[in-house]
Amino acid sequence: MKLFNALKTKNTPTKDTVKNEKSPTQGRELTKKTSPFHIGATGFFRALWFTLGIAILLVVGVAFFAPIVKDYGKVDYFSYVSELRSNILLAQDSNFSLRAYAVEKEHPYLADGIKREMTKRAEIHLVAPEGGKTCKISFSLGKESFHGEMSYDNVKEEYYFSVSADLTTVESVDFELVYGKDTKTLHAKTVKRADTLTPTAILEKLRENESATFDALTDKNGFVGEIYVRLICENEPYYYVGLIEKNGKIRAYLLSADTGKLLAKRES
Repeated sequence: MKLFNALKTKNTPTKDTVKNEKSPTQGRELTKKTSPFHIGATGFFRALWFTLGIAILLVVGVAFFAPIVKDYGKVDYFSYVSELRSNILLAQDSNFSLRAYAVEKEHPYLADGIKREMTKRAEIHLVAPEGGKTCKISFSLGKESFHGEMSYDNVKEEYYFSVSADLTTVESVDFELVYGKDTKTLHAKTVKRADTLTPTAILEKLRENESATFDALTDKNGFVGEIYVRLICENEPYYYVGLIEKNGKIRAYLLSADTGKLLAKRES
């Protein structure tokens, strides 16, 4: 504004100039200062400075906010998954019911909002006529064989066996059981269908549906918690997704495994 006032002052004739306007030298000076070309040039430079100022503000704004947007856009939320159940295989006959889970869990397993190193395991649950008999299990994945004695959980009233094996992409497997003096084979098949979404895809579907929640739990360092993704099956497959904050708060979601549609949610 001072620059504009100064320019305005210089363009205004003084008393001395008016008084001596007949002087050839002063007349030329007055003509030069008040010429249309000079006024037009002043306006041009004002517009130029204004345009340059706006451009500088835009450049500074982009330089400041672009890294934040860039970082948020690059957040790999799946890298914060600390428990993953990616497959379920089921087998059942008149006396036995078997469920085999493909899982990855952090160690130690704590719902504290902090992601730790994960390991892959096969977890097998067996409901039998009674729990007083010894039960041994064996199965093969390609050239690898696994076997061991199942433990019995009196609370859940089922046998349980866990081993370091990967059932993630397995579509079917035969489990050999030695139950007391009896031997039998249970043929387990995956509950996943052709249109069942992958855990990565289901998490992205949830992020799209709950973008405000994910934004609130994301800062410049990434996601401020850990995530559980579990495939579950109740007549048909579903996904459970849990967002666990460091303060212990949990946001739980149930989604269709085939479409990713959000079916239910709750906070605790």
